Formats: sequence, C-alpha cells, structure tokens
Amino acid sequence: MTAAAAEFPLRKWTRRPFFFAGVIALTLAIGVALRVPRLDLRPMHGDEANQAVKAGHLYDTGTYAYDPLEHHGPTLYYLAALSAFLSGHDRFTDTTEFTYRIVPVFFGLALLLLPWGLRREIGNGGAVAASLLLAVSPSFAFYSRYFIQEMLFVFFTAAVIVCAARYLRSPSLWWAIAMGACAGLMHATKETCSIAFACMGVAGLCVFWSRRTEVGSITPRYIRHMMAASGVALVVSIMFFSSFFTHARGPLDSLLTYANYLQRADGAGMHDKPWHYYLQSIIFTQRGPGSWWSEGLILALALAGCVLAWRDRQAIISRFLAVYMLSTTVIYSMIPYKTPWTALSMKWAMALLGGWAAAQLINGSARPWLRATMATVLAAGCLHLGAQAYRANFEKFADPVNPYVYGHTSVAFIRLVERANDLAAVHPDETRMEIAVIQPDHDYWPLPWYLRRFTRVGYWDAIPEGLSAPLIVASPTLHDDLAEILDERYTHEMHGLRPAVLRSAYIEKGLWDAFMDGRR
Repeated sequence: MTAAAAEFPLRKWTRRPFFFAGVIALTLAIGVALRVPRLDLRPMHGDEANQAVKAGHLYDTGTYAYDPLEHHGPTLYYLAALSAFLSGHDRFTDTTEFTYRIVPVFFGLALLLLPWGLRREIGNGGAVAASLLLAVSPSFAFYSRYFIQEMLFVFFTAAVIVCAARYLRSPSLWWAIAMGACAGLMHATKETCSIAFACMGVAGLCVFWSRRTEVGSITPRYIRHMMAASGVALVVSIMFFSSFFTHARGPLDSLLTYANYLQRADGAGMHDKPWHYYLQSIIFTQRGPGSWWSEGLILALALAGCVLAWRDRQAIISRFLAVYMLSTTVIYSMIPYKTPWTALSMKWAMALLGGWAAAQLINGSARPWLRATMATVLAAGCLHLGAQAYRANFEKFADPVNPYVYGHTSVAFIRLVERANDLAAVHPDETRMEIAVIQPDHDYWPLPWYLRRFTRVGYWDAIPEGLSAPLIVASPTLHDDLAEILDERYTHEMHGLRPAVLRSAYIEKGLWDAFMDGRR
C-alpha cells in the first residue's frame, strides 16, 4: 500500500479545502483546551523559576551571556523577553506565569500543524491522526505548559525534518534555507541537538542504503543548497549565542559546553535512571492506588509503523521516522542521566509514525465494519489520552502520582509566599522589607521567582554574621544553630517546598504580632 492510499474512507471529503480547515481547527481547539487555560495553576518548578529569572534579567537589562555550565541555549530567554514586551510589562517584576509559559504553549500548538507539512508523504489520514495524537498526548500537553527549552527544541527538530522532506519533494533554495534556520535554532535551544543530528544522519543513511539503486547523482545545485543551509544554520546559532553579536565568547562556549554535558551524561546522582525508564513511563506508570497512566497507544502504533514502513518501499519518510525514533530511543535509554521531558524527543516521532500507521491500518482493512471498528478503537484511545492530559494539567498538576511531575514545587509552598506578602503588607518598608534565605546546598529555587517584588533579599549558603532580617527562610538542618542566634525574638513556622523537602520560616515577633493584629 502506498502512502497516497493512507486516507480515511471518505476520500472525496478529505481532499476538499474545508475538510483541512475544519480538521486543523478542531485539532488546534483540542490543543488549546488542554494547554492554555489557567497557566498559573501549577506552582513554578525550580527549573522554570530559574529560567524565568534569567529571562527577566535579559528583559530588564538587555544583556545576556551564555553560561556553558548551567542552563541551555538562549532562544527561550529571548522569546520570553519578546513575550514580556508584547504583554506590555514594564519590568520583570510585573511579569506573571502566563508571560513565560505562553512561549512553550505557542510551540506546543505549532507542533500540531507540522504533520500537515508531510501530508503528501504520510497521507491526509496520517496527518489527521498524527496531529490528534500530539494534541491529546498527556506528556506533550503537560510540558507545553512548562517553561523549559524542551517544547521549543522538539518543534525545531520536527521542523528540520519537515523542511528536509519538502526539499526532497521539490528542491528549492528557500526550503534549504528554512531547514538551515531550524537547525541553527535547534543548536541555539539545547545542546542535545547533537544527538538529534546524529540520529537524523543514521536514519538518512539507512533510507539511502535501502533505496540506493534509485538515487540519482548529487548535482552542483544540491551542493549549493546544502552549503546555503549550513551557512544559515551557522549564522543563526552564532547570532543567538553571541547575544546578537555583543558577547564574542558565546559561540565558543557553546562548543566547550559539551565537555560538561558528557560528564553529566555519565551519571548525576538523583537524575540517574535505569535504561528502561523512558519505555516504562510510556507503556505504564502507577503511583498510588487508582492512579495509572499510559501512552502505550502511541508506542504500539509507532511499532506497527516500523513494520509497515519497511514493507512499503514508497514510504520513505516513514522509514526515516522509524529509524530516527528507534535510534533516539536507544541513545537516550543508554544515557544514565534522564528527565521525563527528554522523552519528548522520541515521542513526537512515535506520534508522527503512529498516525501514519493508524491511517494505513484503517484504510488497509477490506471490510467497512473492520475499518469502522479500528477507527472507533483509535478514537477511544485518543479520548483516554485526552482524559489523562486533562487530569495531568488541571487535577494532579503538582501531585507526585502524576508521572510528568518531577521534583516539583508543592502547592503548600505557596503558603510561604503568601506569608511573605502578608508580612510585607504590615511592615513599614513594605516590599523593601529585608528577607534572608539560608540554604547550605544552594537549593533556593523557586524562591527568587516568588520573591521578585522584594528588593532586599539575600541568599546565603551559611548563616551570615549579624543576622537580623524580619523574615528568615532556612533549611531545617540549621534550626539548632539559628535557635541559639535568634533566641526568643522570632516565631518559627514550617513550610513545604517539595515532597519530603521542608523550609523553616523565622518571623520577628513584633512583625508577627502586627500581622496577627491585622487578622483580628
């Protein structure tokens, strides 16, 4: 069966323009419903807060310098600064969770459109099914609301493959330039682009080898186009890493950083996971009674797509996706350092290949009742995925039973933030009230985000001399030492930061009494 045959049964309708418009609108509507509402519902993860503060510094000062030891590439920060500008905020302290999280939301929604760029290769039905799987996937829905680089990186990676496919279909300098720009943005977003590029190379070689007798000679025009694509990729990468040509060392640091990432990949304590971590999280996860999660439908369809792709010599892009998916899965599984959002790099290929396979299986069935049954099963599976996405984003958004929650800030932590704001309301200096944060392991986050309105906040890894701030937030391990220093002058509270991670709050008694008087 050819890719052109991978259509849903009512083929005349699927070829009409209003069908495309309607399906795209429906898919985007589902994507919006699962991604956009209440972006402030979930407390900021420490990583999100860290990124937001860095983006806020860029917005306030106009300066940015790439750090090869921490964080990732600069695209997220520049796009967040653009979001702050378009939102009309004058400074970082005015920004909200929406300002930052709308950036990955935008790319998460844009990702739903990319399968349509391959509709000639995977068929209209394949594009429909792939877009739908991405729209309802709980992991894609959850991390589209996460202010980290991953959703941007996945989008740019997918865009490179779509542009390459469009170039092979109709060689054009503009498609080559678009491919190069997206490749440059991949590098400027996350250092793991090296893995994606390697897997693209492996997939390309496998497809070339399987059809080597049909491949023509490489023409000078092709070489010129690829040189143009490489040049654009280099310029885009240098432009971002050099902070738009104001930080000359940035591009060099973007290469030197790989020594740091090779060291991390070899093992990093709490992030070390077994080889099957990603596959297990996709197939089945249960944390607590009655709470189970699975994206097994996407994996099952993708595996079926691997088999179908190698049986169909015309399914070039599907063969490419099959090898790309398998190679990324193997490499990421072999690396001890694992975080749940990294799996998106392999999952989007699973969704695209799985969508194509679903359309192939439905339309390859000879009997109408069998096609209807398979379409019903696919629809039921998508409903189940969508229900999980809703539960992940709007019910268990910070609950450890949610497999996409990873070292997340507890909802209870907001009480500490509210306490700081309430105390400032009765303090004569208001937001100039002094706050001391003491944490021996430098685990301050996400406090710098939540205390961004306060202008006199100090962060220490040891108890400073002359400690006398009206509000002190510290590790419980320092309680005995602080009790000797603070005597009876402070009231002590305990607050949750993350599951099994607490923070002590010491409040000057005079300030505490003023706060309590205001509540009477």
